[in-house]
Amino acid sequence: MKKWILILIALLPLTAAAQQYTLDAVAAHLRTDRISLNYAFTIAEPAPVQLSGTLLAQGECYRAIGNGMEIYCDGKTRWTVDPESKEVYIETAEGIEELALWQDNMKELSLTDVRYLPLSDDLSPFTFDTAALDASWVVTDLR
Repeated sequence: MKKWILILIALLPLTAAAQQYTLDAVAAHLRTDRISLNYAFTIAEPAPVQLSGTLLAQGECYRAIGNGMEIYCDGKTRWTVDPESKEVYIETAEGIEELALWQDNMKELSLTDVRYLPLSDDLSPFTFDTAALDASWVVTDLR
């Protein structure tokens, strides 16, 4: 019995390393699940920039928070929020496909803590309410 426990303990690092997530594998769940994950990658061009944070996605909606920025997208409208500068940019969105535009420039992509959750009718996590902001915020509507 002890021998089997030692073998299982020895194999744990291998099974953890084998749990690799790819964009394609995660994207396959967008229509059937709400997805929560942590990401990290480097954009190589024009100068290397490292980005990391959390992503919540469902269908055409997503929320990405990281590197001091928050991006909310309900599939039609995108709010890019910089809490430190107190700025919000509102733009017309292309939905979840926007995230794939960066794919060719991503290097060293890491997706961790991937969770597939049940779909929800509550899409409020994917919107940003500018009406709740005070006068110190700059809101630029580019739609």
